[in-house]
Amino acid sequence: MSDIDRSRPASAPPLRLPAWRTIAYEIALNGWRILRETVNDFSLWRIIEYPWVTRALALRRGDLVLDIGSGTSSFPHMLAKEGVDVVVLELDADRVRWQLAKRRATARPGDGRFFPLVASATAMPIREGSVARIAAVSSLEHIPDDGDAGREIGRVLAQGGIAALTIPFTTRERRDFFAGIRRFIRVGPNAFVQEGKAGSFFRFYTAEDIQRVYVRPWRLKMGKPHGFGRSILNGRYHETRLTRYWRRFVLKDLLLALIVHPLEERFDSSDPLYLMFTLHKE
Repeated sequence: MSDIDRSRPASAPPLRLPAWRTIAYEIALNGWRILRETVNDFSLWRIIEYPWVTRALALRRGDLVLDIGSGTSSFPHMLAKEGVDVVVLELDADRVRWQLAKRRATARPGDGRFFPLVASATAMPIREGSVARIAAVSSLEHIPDDGDAGREIGRVLAQGGIAALTIPFTTRERRDFFAGIRRFIRVGPNAFVQEGKAGSFFRFYTAEDIQRVYVRPWRLKMGKPHGFGRSILNGRYHETRLTRYWRRFVLKDLLLALIVHPLEERFDSSDPLYLMFTLHKE
């Protein structure tokens, strides 16, 4: 795959994708029904992740982003609406077709370009050192061969490039996940497969795992990590029976993201469910 990046306008201001705008885009892309019950797994975590990743990548109109494991996420469409070119890399061909159909139905003049690509994150058909900006939002934890994915991220990342990743985190060995709520079978250290869902793999990372899988193979520099989902948003909401409300009434999630999340990050020292961090290739 050849370079498809284009130079940004010299005066282009940094993009901002505040939490409220992610919801506005979801409504524009999927209709008002998402306020009652969301689609595409758009919920509290995404309202936190999408703004952070956009800021972390220091995006401007005309930039290009490789979005790894896009699934049926609306995030690449949000970036395209902001004038960013997006390569949607996803292994599932049906999901890539979904992304392409959504793009055709919602494209407007002035949008960034959109490149759907059926490929594995463990063997990307992209030239070494050719991508300046990479996003992987809650996707890498679903890849069993994450070591290969980590090496591929380092390989395709350009010198001076930046990758923004969000992954589940733990400081201890997890032996259960959604215990008593959903049936996850433990298949290895901090690794689970959801019973009855073929291929529904989920992994937690320790600090050493992050270094081993994503930092050391290409000697990347890791930025300061940011967490979310601690004792309130995860321990008393998400990973409890209240999770049945997870995809409902998305405006409640906006309030949680804007009010509870920053307070929890400031005053709660318990383990976060997820970490958000950048990788730099110097």
